Amino acid sequence: MSKKLKKQDESNNGLVYLMDDVLYAREAQAVLMMPNKAAVFMDEKHLQPVPIGKYSVAPWGVSNLLPQHVQDKIDRVEVVGANAQFNWQVCYGLGPKLQKLIYSEDPKEQVRDKKGNLIGGKVVDRLDIHAGEVFDWCQRCDISMYYQEVLTDLSHFANAFPLLLASKDHKSIYSIIHREAMFSRWRIDEKGEIISHLYSSKWDDNPSESNIEESYVVNEFDDVLDIMSHLGAKKPEDRLVYPIYMASPGRPYYSYPAWYSIFRSGWYDHLASIPALKKAILKHNLGVKHIIYISPTYLDEKAAQEGIDINDQKAVTQLKDKLIKEINDTLTGEDNAGKALASLAKLVPSGNGSTVEKYFTIEKVDNNVQEGEYLTDYETGANVVSYAMGVHPSLIGATPGKNSNSLSGSNIREIFLMKQALSKPMIDRALRPFAAIKKINNWPSDFVLTVPEYTFVTLDQAKSGKQEIQNTAV
Repeated sequence: MSKKLKKQDESNNGLVYLMDDVLYAREAQAVLMMPNKAAVFMDEKHLQPVPIGKYSVAPWGVSNLLPQHVQDKIDRVEVVGANAQFNWQVCYGLGPKLQKLIYSEDPKEQVRDKKGNLIGGKVVDRLDIHAGEVFDWCQRCDISMYYQEVLTDLSHFANAFPLLLASKDHKSIYSIIHREAMFSRWRIDEKGEIISHLYSSKWDDNPSESNIEESYVVNEFDDVLDIMSHLGAKKPEDRLVYPIYMASPGRPYYSYPAWYSIFRSGWYDHLASIPALKKAILKHNLGVKHIIYISPTYLDEKAAQEGIDINDQKAVTQLKDKLIKEINDTLTGEDNAGKALASLAKLVPSGNGSTVEKYFTIEKVDNNVQEGEYLTDYETGANVVSYAMGVHPSLIGATPGKNSNSLSGSNIREIFLMKQALSKPMIDRALRPFAAIKKINNWPSDFVLTVPEYTFVTLDQAKSGKQEIQNTAV
């Protein structure tokens, strides 16, 4: 399907493709929007393992390329990209810092072990550490960049894959580095259990054993013992991947962020198509009387009726072309005049009986694009997407659309504080490996890696309008 307007498109039943799954019917002067229910977002539990040489790979989406598809979609729509970036930036705060805890001198507020050594108590202060063995370790690993990369993968994909490298004497962890989620997959055995981590930049370009790096997967539920057993035995697995993931019910291998619902529901396609449509109308002077939104469910049910595997992209494309031709014929036929389109619907059971789900929704367009047509639709789509991604548009700095209204400073501050509070789980997951590293490397118990952050307050509490607070520490 061509994404550009070409002369040969005019002979293709009068259809012109504006972008993926969005086309223009010249004779009917209508735009057809047929978003796929995104077969790439089907659960991997319904897919078969991908054999690559000696490896049996648990596929991450159809064609084993879901992260690549998601990143491409993030790059296409500025609202999605800005929200995904904002979500990890909130977690980053002021960045990870190595600190020493100062405990209260009151014996009643101290915790000591059986030998009388101080091991905890009420923290009265924290001192930043800028020298020493542990500080040098953090500098060597570039903890700041590592933290940014892990948060980015958690925000985009809900999975991250830190790699622990053993020291030459196999007595400690020499460093921790980030392995991109886009290039990470799980190797599974015949029972479907994860046995190792596979890393390659060639998943979308002829992957083979020669361009895949295999690493041992740490048991995160007994991490210290598992890591030390490999270090002590000096096993060849000196590359240890510590799996990090956000909770995602029903996903056996890879977690999915809840905001992926924008791809399944069709709101992403709706939002992505508006700029392309408006650009095409302005550039090519297209007349548009109607926009027809076609439910993704319709394509799925048609595929099931005709015995087509929804994962067979070639067959699905042929089916879509067939449906598009039928819809165009219906729109331009003298006898039908669009009646068949309006009548297609189904009943969906609900708590109060049933509701009607339309396969087609037809909107009349005034086509006054020069005066801001479609901006209301874009604003609605942007707000729905932002809602799904847990980002209030005002926190980004502006609300897309012609009806944008700024909130007061007090309201924005409170919303931001709520966002910070809700970001704690991602921060906790990103710091998780360091608790094990601290024990294995015998770091002092009062040394912690923490993530301070600014919280905005009223001027009567702080002249600068902000205060630094401590976050999760390990």
